[in-house]
Amino acid sequence: MRKIIFCFAIFVSMLHHPKPIQAQSRLGIYIGAGATWYYGDMNDRLFTNNKLFRTYFNGGLLYRLHPKLDVLANVTVGKIVGADSLAIQLFNRKRNLNFESKIVEASLLLNYRLFRNIKSSKRVLNPYLIAGIGYLKFNPQTIYNGNKIDLQPLGTEGQFINGGNYPKPYKLYTLSFPLGIGIEIPLSNAFSVRLEYANHFTLTDYLDDVSTKYADSTKLVATPNGPISVAVSSNLTAGYPKEGYGRGNPKQRDSFSTFGISILYTPVNFHGKGSSGNSGGSRNKGVIGKKKKHKKSCPAFG
Repeated sequence: MRKIIFCFAIFVSMLHHPKPIQAQSRLGIYIGAGATWYYGDMNDRLFTNNKLFRTYFNGGLLYRLHPKLDVLANVTVGKIVGADSLAIQLFNRKRNLNFESKIVEASLLLNYRLFRNIKSSKRVLNPYLIAGIGYLKFNPQTIYNGNKIDLQPLGTEGQFINGGNYPKPYKLYTLSFPLGIGIEIPLSNAFSVRLEYANHFTLTDYLDDVSTKYADSTKLVATPNGPISVAVSSNLTAGYPKEGYGRGNPKQRDSFSTFGISILYTPVNFHGKGSSGNSGGSRNKGVIGKKKKHKKSCPAFG
């Protein structure tokens, strides 16, 4: 009877032997995709026309700085578009311009989660805030005689006119400032789904090539690409506007939004008591060996 009780005690202790603990790595990798929405002089709508949505793809590295704080190195590649033909305001519809631009943004982001790391808790959803700074490249284009042409080299607002109070040629890059919200949903110990919305504020008003006023058409036509510049700078049916007539709103800078989904992979480390170090491993082997010896001395049941 003593041997039976002793063997039963050993069996129970084996069931309660500490299992390996799963610890989430601080470093993760993610990829994602979604839709972009541009807001500027060629769009006076607020998410009410699906013709202005375009796709983007993104990816990068994530590092857990704190149970509630992540830092991300992110790259986004996509496209934005705008068209006066879809505008609500009559002035914009009469202007009848359009553009599209490829965008590439490299950014450093911070995600602040409202709760601690969901991988070590029972929470199903974990909302977080997004803020960061990025470097954005863009290149507005339009269609002319069936061909896609770059707008910046044309100086459509008189950038290449000698003399006069005209703006200087704008750069095809700017700083961006993503701000948004997201939700992280765990799928397993290693994988999560992240749903995000962010608006990317910029320091430029030329994502769409439109900002200030119309130039003098006689001076504009004399620039290196003059005839094309005049043709694509205005599509007003009443003829080319007089110099100084408003073409855009320079007081409001352009921006774009992203709505997306991504998959985050964070490797899982397994560790337990005595699993690291040779001395811990040898102690475990000794305990197991003793258990096996006791098991051999147990009488047969039945």
